Amino acid sequence: MPKRGGGRIRTWRPAGEHYEHDDRAHSNNIRRVSFKPGSNKGKNKFNNWNNAKLLLDDDVNMGGEGGGMVEYKKSSFRGRGGRLGSPTPRSAHKKKFYAGILPWYQVVIPYGAKHEKDIMLKSLLSYISPEIFIPHYFKVEGNAVSFYVDDAKIAEKLFYADRKITMPNGFKLILIIRNSVPRININAEMQEKMKLAMAKRYNATTKALDLTKFHGDPELVDVFCALFRPIIMLAAIDIIAENIPDLEALNLNDNKLHGMEHLKVLSAKFKHLKILYLGDNRIPSIASLESLKSLALVELYLKGNPLVNRFNDHESYVSDVRRKFPKLLRLDGEDLPPPIGFDVPEDVSLPPMQQSFLIDPSGQELVREFLKQYFAIYDSESRQPLLDAYHESATMSMSANYLSSDNRNNTQRLNAYISNSRNIMRITDRESRRRYLKTGRLQVVSFLSDLPKSTHDLMGFAVDLLVFKPTMLVLTMNGIFKEHFTNGTPMRSFHRTFVIVPNAGGGFCIINDVLFITNVTKDQENKAFKAPEVTQPATPAVAVAPNIITPAMSALAVSTPSQDDTHKMMLNMLCQQTGMNDHWSINCLQETGWDYQRALFIFNQLQSEGKIPPEAFVK
Repeated sequence: MPKRGGGRIRTWRPAGEHYEHDDRAHSNNIRRVSFKPGSNKGKNKFNNWNNAKLLLDDDVNMGGEGGGMVEYKKSSFRGRGGRLGSPTPRSAHKKKFYAGILPWYQVVIPYGAKHEKDIMLKSLLSYISPEIFIPHYFKVEGNAVSFYVDDAKIAEKLFYADRKITMPNGFKLILIIRNSVPRININAEMQEKMKLAMAKRYNATTKALDLTKFHGDPELVDVFCALFRPIIMLAAIDIIAENIPDLEALNLNDNKLHGMEHLKVLSAKFKHLKILYLGDNRIPSIASLESLKSLALVELYLKGNPLVNRFNDHESYVSDVRRKFPKLLRLDGEDLPPPIGFDVPEDVSLPPMQQSFLIDPSGQELVREFLKQYFAIYDSESRQPLLDAYHESATMSMSANYLSSDNRNNTQRLNAYISNSRNIMRITDRESRRRYLKTGRLQVVSFLSDLPKSTHDLMGFAVDLLVFKPTMLVLTMNGIFKEHFTNGTPMRSFHRTFVIVPNAGGGFCIINDVLFITNVTKDQENKAFKAPEVTQPATPAVAVAPNIITPAMSALAVSTPSQDDTHKMMLNMLCQQTGMNDHWSINCLQETGWDYQRALFIFNQLQSEGKIPPEAFVK
């Protein structure tokens, strides 16, 4: 016995010429049933209405297949007699709307051409009220009509309105919703229409162009001009750059923008653009704004984008946006606190890099001699002579650490330094911190003598003289040294700070010594202990404290600065601080026995009393 469920096959007419559907009864429309064996094998071969290619020509770009598709629940239906495999009744079919990735949806109404356009659209608007929509790019194709909507919420309401709207003549509207965009064809005619629309939206007084919901402009009612499509956005930018090169403000609100990479051309096309509105779009994250960071924006509007909802608090949101646009003064319509920065012109270049910095060039020779003598003793067989270089109450601390992400650390261990490292980030106990701090010159020199023997690369030193006064000097240096009597004679990098003060004998000595040691980088290792390529003096051009020479250092046969050098330094400093000429400055120093602090005190006292004559400042 043949299987039940077979039916006759309809003869389909060409696309666009749809049959009348049988919502009304017709006396001549008699349904015929055939029980012949093998008639379609019990399956209905009718095409699904969701196949929109039956409704529109194939050459129309229908876009993706994401949203608005009907989902049927797959299940075996047991009929009234309990027999499996019976045809599933229409009530068992469930369809569900899925929002697509594209912001546009095509609405197809088969047999829609049989109805008055205004009556049909009013019926649709009445059904989804209070929501409203604009039927973009309305088109008639045979018996079917189609148009586009630009809102997923509207598309969903229309999707569920399928066969629920009855027209005055008794027919029910069939609505087919697809996630699709209209066909794009940018030609001269379309560009001319875009120009006309932009001309009405441009304010010459403020040099501002408002392209809010640009695709909905009356000038563009019959062309697809959605700016979220990169090809259309780039065409619009070219038109703006050609006609408004000095544009300062651009409003792109409510244009369904999501991808922003192609907008990096804005910084090249519009040098004066300061205000940009991107509200009510689909920008997913702050990272999407990377292509715009070259713009020197002072105002930005982002409210209404998904990226705003990614932040838990407003402060983090403002901070992240300002990290992209440091000059921003206004965000989402609210004023921001002034940015913290340097008030310098953008075209100012940084000064050239120099190996050493001197707060006062007059200290260069003295510092150079100090470095030669100090490290000559430090790198000798015995470091005991350094006792005379330190103050009785001198303090000294040393810390060591490995370079991060350096795979050579395993072969160049810092065991000789780590065990005595006073790294206060790790040593939090007060007693331990005190124990690792060396106090008094005996402890200091004894500790230095226990460190590995070394040879320093004096030509590679980078030295900064930060403070240069008769009462105190601060000297910092970076450099490389090589260890002796250690396997592999490894190289180390160091940073050292000396604080130097006058001593009782009329000279200077180290009151504080801070040393940091780590491994060298590969670049430092390649450049260490090599002659400099630039033409410079044989000794490093460094700035060091004056007259820090001690009797032990004098034994190195290096010329010791004379008392005249010290007096000359005091004279120069007093002239700079007081503004007096050399004659009056020398008299002031001589009368105070070359006590700089006393001379400066007396000058300030006499100056406040008005007893210093004007000729003292004539140079």
